[in-house]
Amino acid sequence: MTAIVSTQAQITKELAQTIVAQRVSHSYLFVGANQIQTNELGLWFCQALFCQNSQAGYPCLQCDYCRRIAQHDFPDVVLVQSDKQSIGVDEIRSVKLEMGQTGVESAHRACVIMGAEKLTVAAENSLLKFLEEPAGAITTILLANSTNNFLPTILSRVQIIQLAAGQDEQLTQKLHSQGYSQPDIDLIHKAHLENLVAAEDAEHFTKLKTQAQSWFKLLITNPQQAFIAVAASILPVIENRIQQQIFLSLLEWYFSQYLQQQAQQSTWHQSRRLVEQFLHAQKLWQANVSFENSLEQLALIADSIIKGS
Repeated sequence: MTAIVSTQAQITKELAQTIVAQRVSHSYLFVGANQIQTNELGLWFCQALFCQNSQAGYPCLQCDYCRRIAQHDFPDVVLVQSDKQSIGVDEIRSVKLEMGQTGVESAHRACVIMGAEKLTVAAENSLLKFLEEPAGAITTILLANSTNNFLPTILSRVQIIQLAAGQDEQLTQKLHSQGYSQPDIDLIHKAHLENLVAAEDAEHFTKLKTQAQSWFKLLITNPQQAFIAVAASILPVIENRIQQQIFLSLLEWYFSQYLQQQAQQSTWHQSRRLVEQFLHAQKLWQANVSFENSLEQLALIADSIIKGS
C-alpha cells in the first residue's frame, strides 16, 4: 500500500470507485495544506487513470505506465510546475497546445498543474476556456494549498477534493506555549498559516489579525477609508514580507467566508468581482508589486465596484 492510500484512504477509495464506474470528471482541484501529500495524490490518481493492471480502480504501481508516471516520464501525462512566484498565461497556452495533440500511448490524456494557486488571473482565464471545452478525453488536475486563491468561475468548473488533514498537535502545543489563544490557533489552521507563524509572537499576530479584520470590513463597506487605512493603520504594524503574507492569507480566509455568505444574495455578482480583484492584488504582490501599492489599488477598484461603475 502506498503512503497516500494510507493517509488519504477515503479520498483514494472514492477516486478509485469513479474510475471503476467510468464517472471520471474532466477537471479536479485537489486541495491540501501539505503540498507533498497533494502532489502525491495527483500523481497517484494519474497512475490509477492509466494503470495497465489496476485492481478495483487502484493502480498497481509496478507496471510500465505507473513507474513512468512516478518518474514524470509518461508522454500522456503533462506536468506543469514552476519555481517562479507565478504561473503565467504563456505556460497555460503552451499546455493547451500540447493537450490538443493526440495521445501518444493512450487515447486519454491528463494535465497536472502543481502549485496551481500561483496561476495569474490571466492564466486562470485562459485555463477557464480549456476547462469549459476540453479537447477530447482529457482530465485536468489542479493541485493547490487552498481554494481561496482561485476565481469563482474556475471553482465552478472543477470537482473540488479536500484532502483530510488533522491539526499538528506538536505545533498546537507550541503555539499554546507561546501564548496563542485556541481561537487564533484554529484560525491559523483554517487559513493554512502554520509555516508562517513559527517566528511570530502571539501578541503581534493578534495585531495583524485585528488589522486584517478591520481592513476587510472597510474594503467591502467604505473602500475610500480602506485606502487611507493602508498607510495610517496597516503599514505601521507590518515589518517584513512574511507578515505581509500572513495579512494577505488572513484576508483570503475572510474573503472565502464572505463569498460563501453572499452565495444566495442579490449582491453576489458584486461580491464575486471584489473577490476576483483581491486575488488579482494578491498576485501582483507575489509578482513583487509593493504591498502598499497592491492594497491601495485594490481599495480604489473596490470603490468603483461598490459605486457600480
